[in-house]
Amino acid sequence: MELITPGLGLVVWMGISFGLVLMILRKYAWKPILATIRARERTIVRSLVNARHIEEEMQRMEATKRERIEEAERLYGQMLERARAEAKDVVDKAVAEARLEAAKLLGEAEKIIEAHKRQAMLEIRGQIAGLSVEMAERVLQEEFRDKDRNTRYVNQLLDQMN
Repeated sequence: MELITPGLGLVVWMGISFGLVLMILRKYAWKPILATIRARERTIVRSLVNARHIEEEMQRMEATKRERIEEAERLYGQMLERARAEAKDVVDKAVAEARLEAAKLLGEAEKIIEAHKRQAMLEIRGQIAGLSVEMAERVLQEEFRDKDRNTRYVNQLLDQMN
């Protein structure tokens, strides 16, 4: 029962020892503990401020990144459009040159064909003339073999002329 109802001396000695421990803690431990707590509080506040600054910087960097990506996409589109236009120009130029070359070759071919045609016509006319002369010669030779006939034919021609 002594623990439930302590004596007056025990309470006094416990109060004195508590006060003594409280004074020692206040003198030697309380200030360092409070300094550590304040330092930790300052560190946390600085960390929060730095975190806000870092977050703001990240947002600025994100905005800059988006702007640069948009700029790069715009430049890519312009370069792609320019390349398409240049490719179309090259193709159009090549087609135009090919058409000019084809027209030139076609004109030269037509001239060559016309020259060959004229030469063939001249050869055919020469052959026809040669064949005609040869046929006429054979007909005349056949006609004029008989002297009586020859005389009659000449007289007939003279009569027709008169």
